[in-house]
Amino acid sequence: MENPLIQPILATLEEHTKGISEYDLLRLLEQKTDIFTELGDNPRLVLFRKHFLIMNALYQLQLRLWQEDQVKLYISPLNISLYQDKATLSLSSSVEINDAYEAKLAAYYLDWEEYDNTNAEDVELLLKGFYKKFHNHSDTKMALETLGVEENSSKSDIKLAYRKRIHNAHPDKGGDAKTFIKLRRAYEYLISRVAS
Repeated sequence: MENPLIQPILATLEEHTKGISEYDLLRLLEQKTDIFTELGDNPRLVLFRKHFLIMNALYQLQLRLWQEDQVKLYISPLNISLYQDKATLSLSSSVEINDAYEAKLAAYYLDWEEYDNTNAEDVELLLKGFYKKFHNHSDTKMALETLGVEENSSKSDIKLAYRKRIHNAHPDKGGDAKTFIKLRRAYEYLISRVAS
């Protein structure tokens, strides 16, 4: 099935030559199109459907661009970008992607039945499983060490520690992308565990 977001996403990527985050892409698409207007009443299910539609369009576009123009579309939550790189990516119509995890993601998002068959209860179960998987003692300890905060730190303490560490780690300031992502993950993990 042809995803109606393919053309608007391609136009947006052409405007953002250094890439764009999935969140920013979603916000721009909400302004440019009315595709997201009738996705249901449950806010979490609506968010899942928006995300799925975007990812489906991105993976369809990724295949087409590689097959037709030898252009790579890099897809990650923090950066979606276009560039030519024949040596590092090999795609075919059977979604042969070098990384097995990436191949599973592509297969999932290219399957419209996953979209059609996912309901509000499924989304709740996915979220509960996600939080249960990532909220364990060793993850907490690692996140605390990464940001250099104590177990009972407040949101403001966590935010302050994050800001101090992220300043030099940001890729735009000459920092290391892996360190930046590690700090951001630790921040998101800890901030989600602290009561408002």
